[in-house]
Amino acid sequence: MNTKKVFGYALITVLIGLAFFACDDKPKQGPHESNINAFDRTIKVKGDASISTADFNTAKGNLQDAFTDLDNQISGSPRTAFVNMLDRAGFAILIKTGNAGPDADANKSMTVGINYLLDNDAIQTIAPAIYAKVFTNNAFAVP
Repeated sequence: MNTKKVFGYALITVLIGLAFFACDDKPKQGPHESNINAFDRTIKVKGDASISTADFNTAKGNLQDAFTDLDNQISGSPRTAFVNMLDRAGFAILIKTGNAGPDADANKSMTVGINYLLDNDAIQTIAPAIYAKVFTNNAFAVP
């Protein structure tokens, strides 16, 4: 076979390979991180990298609405339970994939599913579920 033809085929193969691997039209996104505010505290909110930015922002907004409603509605020992939870070192709300309601992870951060936050009303469903987890179930009790 002619050396020029072999070189030409090799060059075309390399160029096609480079074009294939260089064309990644999906922007890479890392995990999301932002804050909400309630109970005179800044609350860190983190989201899985697989969650779109738009969905993360909507979910974070629903969390803000739920926590603002709770902040305005509760007092006494329920309020103390929320303050104790938020004052934990390293506390964060972790938005995960799926439809799970509010829960406590092994590190006593709050976990909640993105679909749960997107599909439910902040005041009617999300806030009462958070209240139940924090106060009724005492999931974030100070050790």
